[in-house]
Amino acid sequence: MRKIPVKKNCDVEGCSKESKKTVSREKAGAAIKEAGLNLSLKEKVTKAHLCADHYRKIKKRLKKDREIERLRWG
Repeated sequence: MRKIPVKKNCDVEGCSKESKKTVSREKAGAAIKEAGLNLSLKEKVTKAHLCADHYRKIKKRLKKDREIERLRWG
């Protein structure tokens, strides 16, 4: 049986929109700080849930980081 997905809200402080994307807290840490987003995450949480608006703010930085990682492997 499949689990019913639980709807979560955006983890950015002051935002109550439904999350659309989930990003790794470790990989997206620099991009989130650079965008100036204040996340209200617990210490043990490994993923950040973001609404479409906040994800759009960090998307370009995440793409740049992925390209750099690919170049290291190649």
